[in-house]
Amino acid sequence: MGVADMIHIAIVEDENKDRELLKEYLERFQAEKGEPLFVHVYPDGEEFLESFSSGKFDILLLDIHMQYMNGMATAQEIRKSDDNVLIIFITNLVQYAVQGYSVRAFDFIVKPVEYSVFAQKLYRATQRLNRTIHSCVRFKVLDQIVNLQLSGILYFEIVARKLFIHTDTEIYRCNDTLHSIEEKLNDGRFFRCHAGYLVNVAYVRSVGKDYAMVGSARIPVSKHRRKAFLDAIGNYLGSKI
Repeated sequence: MGVADMIHIAIVEDENKDRELLKEYLERFQAEKGEPLFVHVYPDGEEFLESFSSGKFDILLLDIHMQYMNGMATAQEIRKSDDNVLIIFITNLVQYAVQGYSVRAFDFIVKPVEYSVFAQKLYRATQRLNRTIHSCVRFKVLDQIVNLQLSGILYFEIVARKLFIHTDTEIYRCNDTLHSIEEKLNDGRFFRCHAGYLVNVAYVRSVGKDYAMVGSARIPVSKHRRKAFLDAIGNYLGSKI
C-alpha cells in the first residue's frame, strides 16, 4: 500500500508529553484495528498551516489551547480551503464544544485523554472515511494530494505524455499513469474508450462512429473498443433503472 492510500492523521499539540501520548495511542489503534495510518506531528498551529494544503490530511487531532496560535483559530484557517478534513479537538474544557460547531468539528476529546475514549472516537472518524472511500479517491497532483469525488470526474486524458483529470469544476495535472488510474478505480463507471482517454460513462451524452460527447468535450473512441464502450454504457444505464 502506498502513502497516498493511507489515512493521513495530523497531531497538532504544543505539549510534548501529550504529543507523545497521542502518537502512542495511534500506534496502538493501528495495531488493534489494522487501519493503515500515516501520522504527521506538529508542535503548533502556525507550523501546521505552513505544511497544510487542501486534501492532504484526513483527520486532524487539534489541541485548542496552544501558546502561539490556538486550535480554534487554526481550524478557522483550515476551513477556508478544506471542508472535508475531520477535526477532532483535544481540550481541557467541554464548553469549547459549542464553538466547535462554527468550524464543523467532528468530535471532541477531553484531557486527560483515556485510550478507550480516544479509540472510540477515532474509530467513528475512520468509519466515516471508509464509508465514502468508494466514492472519493486520492490523487497525487503535482506537489500535493487531493481527494476527488468520482461522481465529479468527467474523464482522464493524456496530452504529450502528461495526465490530466477533467472534473465538473477544474482540470488537474496528475502524476499517475492512465493505466495505474484504471487499476486504482476498478469502477464500472469508467471505461478506457481510447489509449489516451478514460471516461466516466455517466457523462456520455452521445456516441458517434469514432467519438463520444462527454459533457461538452468530443472524445475519440477507438474502433476496436467501441462495442465494449457501448456495452459499458448500457450496463451503467441498466444499473440505474
